[in-house]
Amino acid sequence: FLTTDGGVTYGQVAKLTATDAAASDWFGRSVAIDGGTIVAGAYQDDDGGSSSGSVYVFLTTDGGATYAQVAKLTASDAAADDRFGVSVATDGQKVVVGAYQDDDAGTSSGSAYVFALPAPPPAPTVAPTARPLHAETDKMLASDGAASDWFGVSAAAAGDLVALGAPRHKTYAGAVYVFRSSDGGVTYGQVAK
Repeated sequence: FLTTDGGVTYGQVAKLTATDAAASDWFGRSVAIDGGTIVAGAYQDDDGGSSSGSVYVFLTTDGGATYAQVAKLTASDAAADDRFGVSVATDGQKVVVGAYQDDDAGTSSGSAYVFALPAPPPAPTVAPTARPLHAETDKMLASDGAASDWFGVSAAAAGDLVALGAPRHKTYAGAVYVFRSSDGGVTYGQVAK
């Protein structure tokens, strides 16, 4: 939806769908927008195994009149039931993706991935392979991650900071982990819980 009157009213300008949409993918479970980039999660997509998940990147170069899918992101270590794409955040030239059932620190402990986005092309294209690859640059885990934490079920990004929620940490007490990048958003280290 787009506003032309300062936010008083909004009119629908586009309906985004995945180019490879399939039943039960849950495309749109999570959505984020920054400038001309829209990111949408499909956390039950099956490319890396049943419910491994994926994320789609859309771009506009005409002020929001049209959008084109320019990439489909998947985890480099995708596995069944990871639910990659349950949360997404984008800020500048990066996308952060949560995979709350990834098992690196125990069953359903969770993780989050960072992808670098290339500079926007002069015009959108419908072929994801027509642009440079969207590179996975980092994978974040909670410093004290444990089974069933659901780390990454929520995500936010601003500047060099990323915040990731783990609502089931310490028997549902919950926690938010803050990560900071010191290399322009390529890699992240945990700075707070």
